[in-house]
Amino acid sequence: MKELIGPIYARKDYAGFIRRTIALAIDFLILYGLWHAAGEILLRFAPERWFTEDGYLNDEATALYYFWPWPAAILYMLAFRLTAGGTIGYRIVGIRYAYALGGRPPFYLILYRALVAVFLLLFFALDHIWIAFDERKQAWHDKASGFYVVKRRAQPIGTARVKRRYIQFMMLTFPVWEPENEIRSTLESA
Repeated sequence: MKELIGPIYARKDYAGFIRRTIALAIDFLILYGLWHAAGEILLRFAPERWFTEDGYLNDEATALYYFWPWPAAILYMLAFRLTAGGTIGYRIVGIRYAYALGGRPPFYLILYRALVAVFLLLFFALDHIWIAFDERKQAWHDKASGFYVVKRRAQPIGTARVKRRYIQFMMLTFPVWEPENEIRSTLESA
């Protein structure tokens, strides 16, 4: 089996819990603003049959008003997580994705990371909270897909052998890619 080598960053270059929480909060504020704006448009252009006699939304319109933000938010998070720059929140706070095996990751892994991230964010906030306790500041969806989140200008300080192991989280089993502790200098690998 071929030895897998990937980049290692300085501990200060991994995007920590606070920075990533701020990015997530920015994304939620953007989504809330879009939801509010779309709601206003809906109310202004809604057909008369959506309103009761006293001017309130009927059940059909209320269901639509409160349902549509969920698919829109999922689409927003998925679409931006498929780009190299990440979500708008990631771009504002200056963080980016880095592939644990170096170079450009295959598209299916980017898609897998995006899907797992959105799924775990919707159902298990523990995924995000884990960042505060992880050595490389990875959430579970980062570990499962083989990514780090680093500061935008971060450069690797070396390389390390990357190995695959399996972890269990919330009754789910994920293969994860993790570097070994022995760091090779970038000068040695050049």
